[in-house]
Amino acid sequence: MDQEESRIYKAYRSFIEQCFGKNAAVEACRGLAQEPPTVTLSRILDRYDAFCFDGYGTLYNRGDFVYRSLRAAGKHLRLVTNAASNTDGFLAADAAARGFDFTEAETISSGSLLAELTAGKPVGVFDRNSTENGDGRGCRCLDRKIHQAYYIGRDTGVNVLARAGIASAVDPVDPVVAVSSYTATAEMFEHAVQILCRPGALLLVLNPDAWAPKIDGSRSAVSGTLAQRLRVSSGCRTCYLGKPFPAIWEKVRESLPEGARILVIGDTIGTDVYGAKVAGFDSALVVGRNVPAESLQEDETALGVRPDYYLVPG
Repeated sequence: MDQEESRIYKAYRSFIEQCFGKNAAVEACRGLAQEPPTVTLSRILDRYDAFCFDGYGTLYNRGDFVYRSLRAAGKHLRLVTNAASNTDGFLAADAAARGFDFTEAETISSGSLLAELTAGKPVGVFDRNSTENGDGRGCRCLDRKIHQAYYIGRDTGVNVLARAGIASAVDPVDPVVAVSSYTATAEMFEHAVQILCRPGALLLVLNPDAWAPKIDGSRSAVSGTLAQRLRVSSGCRTCYLGKPFPAIWEKVRESLPEGARILVIGDTIGTDVYGAKVAGFDSALVVGRNVPAESLQEDETALGVRPDYYLVPG
């Protein structure tokens, strides 16, 4: 794990402890000294009623779509992603075009929380004390209406802003910057910092992922890393939406039958595994995509968290 990536995920843990109490972190770290069992999906199939998959890389098993066996078994499925490149409906349609048959109702993205935040729901986690109002659980809602924001991300991400009633603008009337991917040029970065240095500025992190795997097997910094650099450069307030923060998991829970036994399948310790543990869900880590096997133990020790299982094909 890159040192900057480690610092970011440790900061997320600190924010969660500050907002939700240290018990969340304590529960997530329980059992760190005991190595999780290595299992196949078929071995733990009957232990859970619902399976939450991160993005698309966790859905494959030797070239096949592993989730289809879960559908055949009558399990509830959710695609839970920090992708904020479009609305959930578009993400579901895009997934269908690639051969995945997740419906819009089964697709829950971090970007979808933005509309809830601007509608007055306390779904954002702020990195410092602010004037926003809380719900007593550490989540915060906005104290003002946001009309415009300087947006950094894929072009289709403006649909996420529009769904929340926010227009993308180069020089927004509100000192707000929204980030969903690492697409900023040096000029864009400097312009974003200038905006975030204004009084009352706010950075909206629509995708908190710090690093992510690429198709060729390499890894690169993504939205969360850009957001951290903007935050450090400007000293602005920052609002995080998505994994590992609890609001997205509450949305998952609300979409499933009460009392459902839930397993989160992910490829990142700092967002998927830690977030699931904070939510009270079990987790299975797919090793080798975003967490190379050779750095697994070091990464777990650095972040102080381990999954319930290591998941392998079979």
